[in-house]
Amino acid sequence: MTKSRFRNTVLGIGATAAALALGYFGVQYFGRNNMFTIAAAVGGAGAISYVLQKPNQPEAPNSEPEPQPTPMKTQRRRNKS
Repeated sequence: MTKSRFRNTVLGIGATAAALALGYFGVQYFGRNNMFTIAAAVGGAGAISYVLQKPNQPEAPNSEPEPQPTPMKTQRRRNKS
């Protein structure tokens, strides 16, 4: 397992545990119906932001190829004796 994959796995497990703890304590503090309302609002906001995203469209290829840069000639320095 690569280092980044391990890190992502640990972060995913940690985020899941944090979400469960937040949900549990949220229900204790706000009540069940309020937490359902908050969850629906967050889920709806996520769905709306997903739908409103503009897809990244690749640039259309040009019909003309890019011009190649012209090679520069360099002058040799002559040794002065």
